[in-house]
Amino acid sequence: MAGFTAKHKKGKVSFTYSGDLQECIDKAEKELETKQGSQEQLFLIWQYGRAKKALDTYNRRIDDLKSFIPLAKEELERKKQEAAGHEKDV
Repeated sequence: MAGFTAKHKKGKVSFTYSGDLQECIDKAEKELETKQGSQEQLFLIWQYGRAKKALDTYNRRIDDLKSFIPLAKEELERKKQEAAGHEKDV
């Protein structure tokens, strides 16, 4: 049975094959035809887009929380000091 494998290391790709090379080429071409534009590929692209959008929204919320908390604490402290100032006047 013919087939090939690809190994990815440090930005380089090396290939090894077993069996008849022409048979490997034929199988690879058939697989490429099947994979390009397949429903699975379209689904994965759709899924990736949704996941990326969700992650961006999640991270934006974290940034909003990090920005809000110190400002809110500062405002609360200001209101406490203001309230304490009014009590002294009374």
